[in-house]
Amino acid sequence: MPAFPYRPFLAAALLALSLGATAAPATPAAVAFDTTPRAGQHQRQSMDIQATIKMRIEPAPEATDEQRAKINQAAENFTRMGPMKVAVKMAQAMKVGQPDAVGWLPLTMTTSSKGGEVEVGGKIQPLPQKAQDLAFTARFNPKDFAFEIQGVSGAPALDELLRKQGNAMVGEALQLYKVLAQKPLQVGESVEVPMTMALPIPLPGGAGTMQNKLRYTLVRMDRGVASFDMAMDMTMDINAPLPAAASAASAASSPAAAASAADGAAKVMAITMAGTGKGSSTLRMADGLPLTSQLKMALTITMKMPDNGLMLMDMDMDMRAKGESLAKPAPARSAAKRKP
Repeated sequence: MPAFPYRPFLAAALLALSLGATAAPATPAAVAFDTTPRAGQHQRQSMDIQATIKMRIEPAPEATDEQRAKINQAAENFTRMGPMKVAVKMAQAMKVGQPDAVGWLPLTMTTSSKGGEVEVGGKIQPLPQKAQDLAFTARFNPKDFAFEIQGVSGAPALDELLRKQGNAMVGEALQLYKVLAQKPLQVGESVEVPMTMALPIPLPGGAGTMQNKLRYTLVRMDRGVASFDMAMDMTMDINAPLPAAASAASAASSPAAAASAADGAAKVMAITMAGTGKGSSTLRMADGLPLTSQLKMALTITMKMPDNGLMLMDMDMDMRAKGESLAKPAPARSAAKRKP
């Protein structure tokens, strides 16, 4: 069972969440979205993600007759296997502290798995009920939207990667929220924001970008809750180098082997993804809590395999989230203090 489908699956899931949204009435009929973290926030989003993945493979035009025979045989196996169904439950929490002397806000974000299951060929395999949480500490400057990751726990292999490239990724995402904060909406109005994000590829020479176009339409305001429709267009291109076709020892055995190894090392795996999504969400303005959200996406993924095969995947996703505030309410005044 290939591991690749989970990467865009989780990336899309994480993309569907913001760092915490705050809305305040700009005028009686307009709402400005301020999605920057603010002091004292402590929120949690519980997510339920369902996905159906249909996979097929076919030979690329340049495949040899021998490669075509092997690929066609593998294609029959995929047909018998049928679609893969994935159900995952996750939770993401964000806690923001008080600003320091120069205005930076400390924050902690934690993502944890709550289990799930994978169904392939009619057989259901449960996912771990409790996996290691992934958490990072950072600081954010609401004056200029600067963001710095300070520590990562739960994934030692990703620590250095997130430190080096995570700051830029989150910084680019925060620019989206900055633009939304500067665009008050009246009921019925929309704002569309493009976003291009560089993807960190943990391989030498790897590169990739993800381009998104997000559209928000305010549909109503009711008792301090803003409701809006969402639409998303997503494209992603990744080029990652393939391992050498032969080891250094075998490459040294003959000039032909060395040439083959050099040719294998020069190859890259090309992955493209395109998708669209529609959904809705509600936002409580008083404390900036996203109460509910739902996003349905249809993704098409094409991956060029090293044997001149094409892996084609169609993925339908349904992501739902419910939010709750974990911040402690202000202590109530005693009856004695309330008396004049």
